Amino acid sequence: MNNNQLSARLGWLVPAITITLSCTIHALSGNARAIPFFISESDFPGLERWVFTIGLSITGLILIWTSWNVFVQHKNNARWYWLHLSMLCGMWVGGNLFVMSFMNMYDHLDLHIVTALNVFHFGLAWGVLTHIALKNGSKIGKKIRYYSVTLSFLAFWIMSWAMGLAYDENKEALLEGDLTAVQGWIDYAAPAEFLLAIGFFMTIASMEFDMQNDEEE
Repeated sequence: MNNNQLSARLGWLVPAITITLSCTIHALSGNARAIPFFISESDFPGLERWVFTIGLSITGLILIWTSWNVFVQHKNNARWYWLHLSMLCGMWVGGNLFVMSFMNMYDHLDLHIVTALNVFHFGLAWGVLTHIALKNGSKIGKKIRYYSVTLSFLAFWIMSWAMGLAYDENKEALLEGDLTAVQGWIDYAAPAEFLLAIGFFMTIASMEFDMQNDEEE
């Protein structure tokens, strides 16, 4: 495995471990407001916050590194315009994830929402643009992205639909960060968010195959 592949491997493995650990600790410690809950709810004061913040802040830096590696390795054999946009989206996602890891939803709700939405929106764009840019990309990588991007868009739509209805039902509660009041809709939105995260992990994992050395292909 070369360094470029390693960056992609860490780009999905570190957040996968981070989210699994922080959410498990949050649930088993009795700190969970309800189950299911949003991933960001595990950024709760205690051990889970340390896991969440350290893991996702490191992930943000890794994703910046990964997006740069994809650009450098393929700048001479990809659709240059789309590859530049892919790199910028990847770095934007990494930067916003880094900031979000420190801006927990309990103390910095507005900034947390802004950075999280940037991660969601530009994360989807990163996957699509990378797929378009890598015209000579790995067949396996492309196949994985067909499934991962489709899953991500579907999960994001479900999450947006559920929270849109929750907002219509109890706007005041959501603006104040009272999620318990709309838990009925979170029962749909929270699992969708986890599926969205899995879709992102799969998309980043697909980049491992696109960053093989020629002799490995």
